[in-house]
Amino acid sequence: MQNTTTPLPDTTDSGPELVAYLATHPGPLAAADAIVRTTDGRMLILDPSYKAGWDLPGGMNDGEDPEDGLLRELFEELGVTGVPLGRLLAVDITPATVYGRPLITFIYQFTLPESVQRTDDLELQTTEIDGAALVTDEEALARFPKRLRRRVEAALAAEAGSYIAQLRDGYPVGGGGQRPA
Repeated sequence: MQNTTTPLPDTTDSGPELVAYLATHPGPLAAADAIVRTTDGRMLILDPSYKAGWDLPGGMNDGEDPEDGLLRELFEELGVTGVPLGRLLAVDITPATVYGRPLITFIYQFTLPESVQRTDDLELQTTEIDGAALVTDEEALARFPKRLRRRVEAALAAEAGSYIAQLRDGYPVGGGGQRPA
């Protein structure tokens, strides 16, 4: 898959000592998910085999930029390539008390190609995905676990507006959770 973001920055200005020092620190976990829509506005949700409840497409980033990790996950989970991400809708920080380390989740917009109108039009990864559905926003929210539901509700509000939702465990923070996009 082609890298769609900017190349890694030149670290020579940082000095090798700083680079080595920062590399030893454990950082927060990072994930990138997408509100994936068909061209008629339905949302794609997935039923993962490895956890309870329905979820958004996406997943953990393994030393990748969020955008690259999300595009990789969309290819692996859905077989979709060559489609650019839409704008960033939300950034949610789940506190360390939930998973043992902070988790920073980025939620982006993503619209499927016009050729995808049914879940059968996707190449679903069957080792991690038990099912997929194209549903209304209301039906998606009803199927999501509480924590994800809060995060997606905020992302949907940001999608309808012109801001990026800033969240802590799905709840708006800092000026109502809205920042100009």
